Amino acid sequence: MARILLVDDEGALRVTLAANLELDGMEVEEAESGERALELLRSAPFDLMLSDIRMSGMSGKELFQRAKELRPEMPVVLMTAFALEDIVREVLRNGVFAVLPKPFDVGHLSRTVQRALRRPAVLVVDDHEDQARSTAAALRAIGLRVESISDGAGALRAIEDRPIDICIVDLVMPGMSGAEVVERLRWSRTDITAIVVSDYVVPELMQRAAANGAFACLCKPVAADELAQVVAEARGRADLRSAAVRAR
Repeated sequence: MARILLVDDEGALRVTLAANLELDGMEVEEAESGERALELLRSAPFDLMLSDIRMSGMSGKELFQRAKELRPEMPVVLMTAFALEDIVREVLRNGVFAVLPKPFDVGHLSRTVQRALRRPAVLVVDDHEDQARSTAAALRAIGLRVESISDGAGALRAIEDRPIDICIVDLVMPGMSGAEVVERLRWSRTDITAIVVSDYVVPELMQRAAANGAFACLCKPVAADELAQVVAEARGRADLRSAAVRAR
């Protein structure tokens, strides 16, 4: 049973959210403030923290930063009823799994929490070992599961029997290009979000990747915070896509 730390200074909302999470089979510990949440984090482990951003006293942003020091492996989902775009971008870059705008659909909350608990899996496809290693390290630092493959054909074999959520693929590689990998994913694994990275500007390959649904094309070297931001946005698109499929 997953243990959830729920932090919000609105008591009525805490009760409602806790009840819904418990219906999903989770154990919920409530905290009315960031200070109380830190006390609980120091005393026991949690599988996930769900917190409001704007609270009296310590903000959700500060709580996330402090919680990351105590429990770096714990995924964090934040909530907000306000338009705080700069803060949202910052916390996503720093490793928050998702930010949910209030009011939100309870079903969407449940799906987001379940995905965060599962820890999304990322496949890094790059024939440059050092770059693949640094990309993987940056992604593991924000709580993701990461596997690295050095070629496109190997990547396609890997996704046949692995639950991959995001594929980060080098555009220019010996043998199969990143653009071809993206094209193959479009037909075989529509549930995987593809992100292309490249040392070179190759318009034809970039256009081919974009035409086949690549979420983004980033120029190397990719800064860790930029990569975290794009991956967070890609996860958000995957959530919406999954919801649309279920609604059909």
